[in-house]
Amino acid sequence: MTAPGSSTPFPARIGLGTWEMGVSAAQRSREIAALTHALDIGYRLLDTAEMYADGGAERIIGGALQAFGAARRAQLYIVSKVLPGNASRRGSVRACEASIDRMGCDYLDLYLLHWPGRHAFTETLRGFEQLLRRGLIRRFGVSNLDIDELQDWLRAQNSLGLAATTHCNQLYYCTEVRGIEFQLLPYQRAHAIATMAYSPLGRGALVRHPLLVQLGRERGVSAAQIALAWCLREPDVVAIPKSVVPARIEENLAAAQLRLDPAELARIDQAFPPPRAKRPLEMV
Repeated sequence: MTAPGSSTPFPARIGLGTWEMGVSAAQRSREIAALTHALDIGYRLLDTAEMYADGGAERIIGGALQAFGAARRAQLYIVSKVLPGNASRRGSVRACEASIDRMGCDYLDLYLLHWPGRHAFTETLRGFEQLLRRGLIRRFGVSNLDIDELQDWLRAQNSLGLAATTHCNQLYYCTEVRGIEFQLLPYQRAHAIATMAYSPLGRGALVRHPLLVQLGRERGVSAAQIALAWCLREPDVVAIPKSVVPARIEENLAAAQLRLDPAELARIDQAFPPPRAKRPLEMV
């Protein structure tokens, strides 16, 4: 289930994020319609979390899945995350069951620890192991772990002798936030851990950045598509931009087909220099 031209365990290079969906009841119909449109045009990777609108984003996905059809569930790759406060052995299981119930999806393709918290990694992993045995999740991973935390996580995983391994680390990654390139990305590659980039358009400013706008004009595409193509220049990275605007949803998906040439990448490096020293990760 690996996307063409990709070394990730995901079915697509571009997925749809759902951060801030489900917050407003007045926007529910619009958000379900946006997700339904995304599925209709070919999105197959959906990312959410129990934290997003206290489960509201998962309910939005559930509404879209009803229209998509239960018989087609196997075509999708659905990701959710457990809050650190719920990430005990039993708490992880209960949280996952609740996420599945809100989405009505029977199982999750990937379940992540949203960020490190008070519960020992071994406890979270024991919960994930139980979920794997029950068929409620197909894979597990983490989110927002820096290199030291990821090393601790893998030591805990190895100490338990789990048959399954960590599939990905979901991280804040875009042209203006490149700190993970210094140590974390090489470490993940050495351990066959893919990267899922959230906020690949930054906090919104990248779609108006003069260089990205100019590069887009030269290619006949948008600045957002340039920013997404930059993330996807690495074969083990997927991106999950969020939008509820149909035209932007279409535009983002099309970015998976865009390849930047070395000269374009060099211009981006000049405007957004790669890291020379370790920088802390930002967390969402």
